Amino acid sequence: MLRFPPLTPLTKFLLLLLFGVYLAEIIAENWLGVPAFALLSLNAVNPGLPTLWQPLTYAFAWPTDTEHLFSMLLTLLFLWWMVPPFEQSFGRRRTIQLLITTTLSAALLALVAGLFFSGAAPLYGAGSALLGLIAAFAWAFRHRGQMSFFGVLPMKPVNIIYIALGFSVLVFLMTKDFVGLMADLGAIGGGVLFAEWMSAPKKPKKPKKRRKGGPDLHVVDGRDGPRWIN
Repeated sequence: MLRFPPLTPLTKFLLLLLFGVYLAEIIAENWLGVPAFALLSLNAVNPGLPTLWQPLTYAFAWPTDTEHLFSMLLTLLFLWWMVPPFEQSFGRRRTIQLLITTTLSAALLALVAGLFFSGAAPLYGAGSALLGLIAAFAWAFRHRGQMSFFGVLPMKPVNIIYIALGFSVLVFLMTKDFVGLMADLGAIGGGVLFAEWMSAPKKPKKPKKRRKGGPDLHVVDGRDGPRWIN
């Protein structure tokens, strides 16, 4: 039976934040005449001053027409599906770090591709973070048997990454948007590398060095008895 995971506080905050910014963007674009989408989305082909903040803000940007409303809500639905399991497995801090890392890694490869390819659409939406989240979760559990793909199809975790890659290539074949393809690859690669970093053995902390110049002496105050130097 298809069931949604529990709505954790982080997931609730993330969904409300994304939808709240999108609602403000709709009001700014359609009622106030402010080009909010152009300011927030990442223009990888013609970088300029807005490129300073767009590698992060593009995740909150979305076209404000009715044609993109369903895809925006679908992205929020998938985030609800994927964020809680990752958070329950690795914690809130690691989840936030992953979302930021994959958002930036997608933007980085999009900007690099934008140097060589023109005519690409602006990068927008939280789809990059979602792809990176899926890739990181699948890679982290690649040696733990089968996983249930969105609660429906059991398969090996690494096959979920192949499905994400195949979907990105399919979209590229339809849109011819090489910048968008590189953004997807950056998000998936960033998710895999983040999962690999999480699983790497941590180096033990070095013991503190004792000060040179003699023994470490301190005075012990005995209230009910004699005082001595220890």
